[in-house]
Amino acid sequence: MLPSGSRTCCPACKNLGVTHITNGCYRLHPVEWNIGEAAGALAAFCVTKKRMPREVRKRSELLKSFQALLTDQGVPLAWPKVTPR
Repeated sequence: MLPSGSRTCCPACKNLGVTHITNGCYRLHPVEWNIGEAAGALAAFCVTKKRMPREVRKRSELLKSFQALLTDQGVPLAWPKVTPR
């Protein structure tokens, strides 16, 4: 079990800081759900690895492992490339 407190909190919905420009993207439900999905996956990953969430961001090997897990589960990590018709 991880310790409680602000070190273990992850933004997971509309409670993250964005600019007025990017807010237009983050207000859409699929994007909002993706943020929550990633936060839940991060919590599970951290419990499994016995690591704090901020360690995953700071340590490249943990970040790559977490991103691979998300990719394997079908979670998009980047905006899709859109080309003009």
